[in-house]
Amino acid sequence: MNMISDSYLSQIDELYNAERHQEVYDKLRRPDGNYSEVSPQILWRLARAIRYLIFTKGKEDKPARKKWLEEGLSVMKMAVEKYPDDSYCNTWYGVMLSLESVERGKKRRIELTYMIREYFDKAYEIDSKYFVLLHCLGTWCFEIARLNKLEREIASVFFAKPPESSYDEALRYFLESYHVNPDLIFTSARIAQCYDKLKNKEAAKKWAERALSKPGRDDEVIEAQEECRKILKNYR
Repeated sequence: MNMISDSYLSQIDELYNAERHQEVYDKLRRPDGNYSEVSPQILWRLARAIRYLIFTKGKEDKPARKKWLEEGLSVMKMAVEKYPDDSYCNTWYGVMLSLESVERGKKRRIELTYMIREYFDKAYEIDSKYFVLLHCLGTWCFEIARLNKLEREIASVFFAKPPESSYDEALRYFLESYHVNPDLIFTSARIAQCYDKLKNKEAAKKWAERALSKPGRDDEVIEAQEECRKILKNYR
């Protein structure tokens, strides 16, 4: 495995925090596609950059979106096979599977439900304080809680026991994520949505306002912020 210096990782993180995700991707990807000797710290950072590219440039460039998703899935599948005890690799493979489930439609999304949760749970067993993981667990619970009747019937075809969760469980994970990293406005938006579903008007308004205090930088966050605007409008 190639040794990576802390200073190099810091440079990559600085580029990411400056939203220079294409540069991060270009620096980390291997043109030959061989990642077998690449460190887990590089692999999950590559997946992180890919996720952002999918939700920004991939919005208009469908072939690139498909290529990035396939690359992210391939890289992180290899990562969890080689580094099964790395929390970040398990988290980001779960993220890539979640993206695949969205791209492939409702049936595939339901099929992947337990598999996604399996990788998030494994990551949680290793490191329960990673804010991205906590957010992902909250999102998993949130999406399961809002399945409609038809979707639950479809799930019962694939699983003897269809997945279950609640907005209360989702809220618990989102609040944990927020306490680790209060700067992630996406988490604030999800907290607002949970409180809205739980009919807690004042809390929903408070968190929706917080979620709208900064501009969203990718489609997923912008969509969640739109939901927050609806919450504020409904509670006027």
